[in-house]
Amino acid sequence: MTGKIVLVGRTADLVARSGKSLLNTRPASSEDIPALAELYAAAYQASSTPDDSNVTSPEEAREVLTKLFDGEFGRLLPEASPVVADEDDDIVAAALVVEQRTGGGVPEDPYLFELFTHASHRRQGLAEQLVRSSAAALAEAGHERLSLRIPEDNSPALALYLTLGFSRWQEAVEEDEI
Repeated sequence: MTGKIVLVGRTADLVARSGKSLLNTRPASSEDIPALAELYAAAYQASSTPDDSNVTSPEEAREVLTKLFDGEFGRLLPEASPVVADEDDDIVAAALVVEQRTGGGVPEDPYLFELFTHASHRRQGLAEQLVRSSAAALAEAGHERLSLRIPEDNSPALALYLTLGFSRWQEAVEEDEI
């Protein structure tokens, strides 16, 4: 198992230069859970960088997403959680953001809980555009930062986030702990 790193980005820096997303997106809703679960599981099964904490089946994905929409990981921000559908209205990519991730170890900022894309739609810039779309919604709502946590050996994700301007975040150490 690898370690995890926490990254943080300034929403103003993440917003697309035009200020508008080039994607046709809509907010995620609880009605999307079945479709999101299928996509979530498939995206990680097709991933070239498996992670011990990823879901392994649509059923497990549905359980995680149900908990997410029920607020167990923090309050979901639908306006900052866009989904992209194809011409058949099938969801092919999604970014799911909570107001603040429960459990600690991350900044007290909105948190990108998951970002996933169907294998047949990768390498088209959807992930970047979804992050930018989420950041635009967060900036409009007055949030200055967006945080996330990824496995340190997930090179494709790390490259994406560093290219977008995210930087490593470390929890402040209390002076009496030094």
